[in-house]
Amino acid sequence: MKQNILPYRGSYYPVLGQLLHEINVAEEINKVIDVQDTQANIDVGTFTCLMILNILGDVNIRLYRMGEFFEDKALPLMIPWKPDITPEEITDDRAARVLDALWAADPQKIFSAVTHAAIRVHNIDISVIHGDTTSKSFIGAFENSEENGLAPWITHGYNKEHRPDLKQLVFGVGSTADGGVPILGEVTDGNESDKTLNGRWVTQLRILLGKNDVEEFPLYIADSALITTGNLTLMKKYHVDFISRLPGTFALEEQLKRTAFQQNTWVSLGKLSEGKTAAVYHVCDMTDEINNKTYRFVVVKSSEKDQRKLKALGAMVQREHHQVTKLLQTLSKRPFACRRDAEIETEKLRIKHRILYHQINWMITEIQEKMKRNRRGRPKKTETIPTQTRYYLSGELRRDDTLYEQERELCSLFVLITSLKDTTKHSAQTILERYKGQGMVERIFKFIKNPSWIGSFCLKKPERLTALGYVLLIAAMIYTLWERRVRNKLTNKDTKPIEGLNKKKTTKPTTFALQNALTSVMVLSQIQGDEWRIWLPKPLTTNQKHVLELSGFNEDIYIWKRKNTFT
Repeated sequence: MKQNILPYRGSYYPVLGQLLHEINVAEEINKVIDVQDTQANIDVGTFTCLMILNILGDVNIRLYRMGEFFEDKALPLMIPWKPDITPEEITDDRAARVLDALWAADPQKIFSAVTHAAIRVHNIDISVIHGDTTSKSFIGAFENSEENGLAPWITHGYNKEHRPDLKQLVFGVGSTADGGVPILGEVTDGNESDKTLNGRWVTQLRILLGKNDVEEFPLYIADSALITTGNLTLMKKYHVDFISRLPGTFALEEQLKRTAFQQNTWVSLGKLSEGKTAAVYHVCDMTDEINNKTYRFVVVKSSEKDQRKLKALGAMVQREHHQVTKLLQTLSKRPFACRRDAEIETEKLRIKHRILYHQINWMITEIQEKMKRNRRGRPKKTETIPTQTRYYLSGELRRDDTLYEQERELCSLFVLITSLKDTTKHSAQTILERYKGQGMVERIFKFIKNPSWIGSFCLKKPERLTALGYVLLIAAMIYTLWERRVRNKLTNKDTKPIEGLNKKKTTKPTTFALQNALTSVMVLSQIQGDEWRIWLPKPLTTNQKHVLELSGFNEDIYIWKRKNTFT
């Protein structure tokens, strides 16, 4: 008997399903899981893939409503390796057991297994890693106890979302310079220090990347939290080359900036990006020591001044003006016995109060004052009252414009520190370009910071929340792999650009733009007799076919047919 033809959303989900299948994400996860749940139709690896599809497909996710998300979608196209799944099997109970299984097997091991498979299948260059951290806040009590075992503590810490009232977890992410693919990840305590996490990663970097040959060095790039005397020692010990920003906590940072400013031997690099408002850079290359060890430093001058530093400088100048004005008002009422005493007081004030941004034009006024009588009562008309000469200070306060402009210029400088001392092999421009690539890892934080993801799953156990955090990192990996593949193919000058957002031609589409191009694709499903088939009701557009081609697939991923096994 012929059954009804049902419409389903095809959208971009079959592409995600194929990307998951290429890496064998489900199989890699199942290899790490110690005990397989043979009573469940959906294995742990496959259910994890369903979570990933849910994360990448709907920001309004709820763990207890995952089944609803898949009701209007063709599951055989999304999970091609296990097409016999029904939405009714995707329950919150099964999701909870899967998260428990991921935690028991060590979710970081699972994440590493998946990323190593992705590196192998997609031939990802892992010689350069960008590391950074962010925090994810959660609403709820989350009472931690020793019973949590090794689960990260959801607790208060330095909140990068500017919500110090909420408890949090810290996410560490290491992404490649090759496409910004996250291949290192860690979910840790909410009060974990960035400096501590960086130090831990440095000791494990070669093991995590599988680079045990000292000659095959990994280059680790991170922000200034990487640079501590302890971490510098660790990077030397574990043969990890690095590029970072020298923090202002080192007195050397200010010294190097002022030296470069005074020497004025800048090398112009011009713009490093194509944008009309892109900054223009100049660099000054030098070496110096920290704890008797020599490092290379690149002082960078940008045409775009650091607005935070400018604001801080303006506040300091204003504060100094207010304080010195009050001092001058008080001092103007104080008499001095001689001119020399007044001059000495001006020198004392300059030294004691360290006036940096202002100059004072001093004036000493000589005034004849009547002396105080040594007896009480009204003086007689014939009495002569003696006088004495008193000296009073007054100062005209003005900003030192020369120094102020110099300090403003210093706000455009920052210092990079690196272990790469070969200036021929690694030019100052290369060092700066590598460091500027730090934005690669920051893109991943959009997943983590999204208020609808993770926090909306209504989980109470830290173990489950942590396991889900690693699922999120795998989802971010799949997301960036798709973008990387398309962009790499678009670097060929003979390849036509795609039609991105707002129908603009682009050779650097985001994954969101790729998703948007395929969102309107619909498929039809029909079960007729013992045969079940899914097909496209109308041809794809030229742009949609082009997106699929650049993604490594064709319209066949929207077509499926097999014997019906459902009863």
